[in-house]
Amino acid sequence: MMKLLKIELKKINVKSQIISLIVMNIIVLLLSVFTATLLAGPASEINPIGNVVQLTTSEVALLITRAILIVWQAILIVQIIIEEYKSKTITVLFTYPFSKKQLILAKFLLVFLLTVAFALFSTLFQGGSTYLLSQRLSFVTFASENLGSLLIVLISNSCLGFLPLFIGMKNVSVIATVVSSLIIVVIGSNSQAYPTGLLGIPIISLFLGAVSVGLVIVTYRSMLVKEM
Repeated sequence: MMKLLKIELKKINVKSQIISLIVMNIIVLLLSVFTATLLAGPASEINPIGNVVQLTTSEVALLITRAILIVWQAILIVQIIIEEYKSKTITVLFTYPFSKKQLILAKFLLVFLLTVAFALFSTLFQGGSTYLLSQRLSFVTFASENLGSLLIVLISNSCLGFLPLFIGMKNVSVIATVVSSLIIVVIGSNSQAYPTGLLGIPIISLFLGAVSVGLVIVTYRSMLVKEM
């Protein structure tokens, strides 16, 4: 499996991905701080019953980061899986001395590991940066979150990010894959029901992640019998 992961990893410009990740996090941090500056305090949302719900700068940063990572994962899925099926270059891989199951699982695993790594870095970066800034800037606010809940949400969202694969593989469509990720972001980032969005609620995130895993299994089985 390690050999397969290395083969798949070579198809991705890792340096470019890392640079893009760092730039993305800096932009998200600046956007979150800018929002805090405009409001001269925590960002606020009004929930359905009319109460004002306060969003700290760190919560805004995590909300935006989670949304971006869903789309980012969809793009990885397009690069590593969808495009190869669309162009039929996947048939070259099937000539390697590995089983079809191993080849497909390696692709799934690489997407998952990269997404989790990106999410971990982004969560630590946003949390650490907003905390340090909150010590010096009064309008930047930080809210500590339960580590267990953060990990549950992080892993669950990484699983949910595979949902566009299920949709995209239906017609081997790049557009369907990316658009479905945007729809997930719009729905999951709704802060009317919960300040940090539906994807920030551990139990809901866990449920959606489990559903996505089930659909990934269905997709995996269909890929095993799919004719090129």
